[in-house]
Amino acid sequence: MNGWRHLGVVLLPWWVAVLRAQVPFDLDEGFRTEMNVRYVASVLEDASGGLIVSGRFRFPGVQNEKFTARVDATGNLDPTYNATVLGGGRLHPWNDGLVYVGTTQTVRRLLPSGNSDPMFIEMNLGRYFTSLQGGDYHVYPDGRVLMSGAHVLSDSIRGFEGLYSLIWFSNEGYLDTTRTHRQCNGVIYAIEEQPDGKFLCTGTMTTYEGQPVSRVFRVEAEGSLDTNFIVPLEPWGGPRDYVVMPDGRVLLGGTMKLAGSETVRCVLRLLPNGAIDPTFELTTFDATHTPGNSPIVLGIYELSPDRYIITGVFDKINGQDRGGIAMIDSSGALVEDIFDGMGCGAYEFVQSSGSTTYKSIAGIVPSNDGGYFIYGAYHGYDDGTTNDTTQRMVSKLYGLSVGVDEPATPRAATLRMYPNPASAYVVFEADGGTVPTMLLITDLQGRTVRSVPCPAGALRMEVPLLGLTAGQYIAQITGFSPRLLTIAP
Repeated sequence: MNGWRHLGVVLLPWWVAVLRAQVPFDLDEGFRTEMNVRYVASVLEDASGGLIVSGRFRFPGVQNEKFTARVDATGNLDPTYNATVLGGGRLHPWNDGLVYVGTTQTVRRLLPSGNSDPMFIEMNLGRYFTSLQGGDYHVYPDGRVLMSGAHVLSDSIRGFEGLYSLIWFSNEGYLDTTRTHRQCNGVIYAIEEQPDGKFLCTGTMTTYEGQPVSRVFRVEAEGSLDTNFIVPLEPWGGPRDYVVMPDGRVLLGGTMKLAGSETVRCVLRLLPNGAIDPTFELTTFDATHTPGNSPIVLGIYELSPDRYIITGVFDKINGQDRGGIAMIDSSGALVEDIFDGMGCGAYEFVQSSGSTTYKSIAGIVPSNDGGYFIYGAYHGYDDGTTNDTTQRMVSKLYGLSVGVDEPATPRAATLRMYPNPASAYVVFEADGGTVPTMLLITDLQGRTVRSVPCPAGALRMEVPLLGLTAGQYIAQITGFSPRLLTIAP
């Protein structure tokens, strides 16, 4: 733990509240949920400042487990949000407040109310498709969906019959009969579009379209195998998240073994051709609360080209306490002075078939006000200064700009920026207060990539993001604090 934190607490206890407001990534105790079991797999902030959560969880006083719900800006359950058995998987924003959500087998689209969008069918109602095992999905700007997993197609007219693992759908949920759907001898669990339109894939296969692949491979935009990208991994475990760096190298998080090795690696970096980058080293993870000490990195968040936040199932890195969350630099070295508390706390989930110890953080995403949400399966969070044992499954952390003096000019109470992460466009809204004049979007090196004059009167502007690569940017509107904007692949 940092010495200056000890100084602030022991010698000057009346400064605690002030100090806490100055420390990035410390816990924001103004947000707290009441959900208890079992986990949260994805969160998405909406335009009104509430948070849609997806996973499998229960709220006190609510009879059944929920798979999708909404909480308000302080973490209280929104009883008007009507999703019941929908969801459980990753959330993805789309136009006009619509949200895609993965289920155990397919993908659904939700209205802002939480009800199913009647313009998007349950995929199993389609004529040619039957779901078996869900995986991951990608949403194109026009609402079409690419879904992975393992599913049965029965389209004899176009010759697609049998088990398929990459399948395209229209923006109404029907099988896209204009595409060439793809097969492998296993299940593709995760896909992620890269800046060049190709997709990284991972799963339990050894062949794809009849060609040998490892647990990580890459396909072209239309689905054919990229044979110039070969990753030397054993057919064991697999990655859970990816970050593509500007030079084409790829950071992988998960649980993996290099070809010919029995050493478990939780973070690897690949060269642009898929070979292992020998200059990156981060190997010592522990998850002592799991059977067999089985650490897994579940998420990687790029904060800057030299700072990455990793989340997952672990309680120590290089022997240091890191309860499910840590920061590393681009060489793989652990950043010593961030997330140096105990992190998330464990809890035991008891059911008739036995008990399971949960203690993990699945991911971290930026919030509209410049902070961050973390989510996963945990009870309690210790940021190194405060140990809040009442935190449950989703918590809020302060952002990088805490402690920065605010401008004295009158301003609107809240600047709303959504969706964030964004892909096709981002919306800025504010009512009254400051009359802004200019929007600047800059990359993390300070280079302006987009400048847009602001409209007169109450602010509402929809800014297209076409031409900007995926990654982190700073959005600055005159009269408001800078905001971190994430452009998704």
